[in-house]
Amino acid sequence: MAQKENNNLKPERIFSVGQYIEAVNIALDRFKVKITGEVTEVKVAASGHCYFTLKDKDANNALDCIIWKYNYGICGVKLEEGLEVILSGKGRLYNVSGRFSFVADTVELKGEGALKRAYEQLKNKLEAEGVFVEERKKPLPEYPQDIGVITSKHGAVINDLLTNLGQFGFKIKIVDSRVEGQEAISDLLGAVKQFKKQKIDVLVIMRGGGSLESLQAFNNEMLVRAIVD
Repeated sequence: MAQKENNNLKPERIFSVGQYIEAVNIALDRFKVKITGEVTEVKVAASGHCYFTLKDKDANNALDCIIWKYNYGICGVKLEEGLEVILSGKGRLYNVSGRFSFVADTVELKGEGALKRAYEQLKNKLEAEGVFVEERKKPLPEYPQDIGVITSKHGAVINDLLTNLGQFGFKIKIVDSRVEGQEAISDLLGAVKQFKKQKIDVLVIMRGGGSLESLQAFNNEMLVRAIVD
């Protein structure tokens, strides 16, 4: 198989347009990267997919980008003109147009100022809806026994929890999840959904300390609503 692939890539091989585009996409698919820049020309289609351009702030370099509806929905970032972001994804060359685009899986805000503004905007929005009012909060049981925990099994936090609570006979159920980066959001949402099907007295979602950038996944509207609902 390896020999055949090498033969296909020999300089003397003549590609059709379709074959060349396919070969380029195979190569691009191997490399998931992160890129940063300033957002311009944002357009959200009727389908919910978001199309935009990412450019270097102080140069003329620009890249057409797209993030599909589902990923745009869970990223928690509303793309706007002039916003500085970090994208994670892969390049793609399209057959019909021959156009190159960067297909983003995740979007992260860049800079503490932008993160703080986004946090306050989300907090104000949810407060206006009454999400945090006391009447909506479930009372904690006086003596919880079954405790659900969502965190990374590889962090120090879970060891601290088990050391301090495990010795007292609590039944602790753990769902492993990434707890940093935009990729963690889908893990956290899935873990909450999983625990909703189980009988537990208390659900704990936790990680160690960190910067505002590190905590982005927890300041996510879909995650808040999944917990509240």
